[in-house]
Amino acid sequence: MSPSGPNAPADVPPDVLAARYGRRPRPDRRWYRRPVRLAAAVVGGVLVLAYGAWLAVSQSQGPSFTEISHQVVDDRTAEIRFSVTRPAGTEVRCQVHALDASSSEVGLVQVDVPASSATDVQESVQVRTTSRAVTVGVESCSAVER
Repeated sequence: MSPSGPNAPADVPPDVLAARYGRRPRPDRRWYRRPVRLAAAVVGGVLVLAYGAWLAVSQSQGPSFTEISHQVVDDRTAEIRFSVTRPAGTEVRCQVHALDASSSEVGLVQVDVPASSATDVQESVQVRTTSRAVTVGVESCSAVER
């Protein structure tokens, strides 16, 4: 407790208490008056923001997909309709999988979307399953390097 606090006796000088308890008065050094720490915090913040921007840009440059609808046709077939957005002239390969009630994969198919001048393409595909599926979805899409 500092000698200038609300419970300090009014008649005792601050240096007497400091001498008795070994406390030295703290210099008035606020965080913004420490240039090395301030510079390190600013540089660290800039680096974190730059890394986040780089990560966002690098991940947004590939093909993307949007699931439009899906249905389970019967015990051995599921169907999905999805849209792929990619740069014009890029061939894309998508992984489509069907899952059962316990989230086990019961069907998997690769769908090749041929290169064309269109950037948005809709695909519809049937997935053959080993047992009844409860859902079917696009797992991933990536550009095919030739």
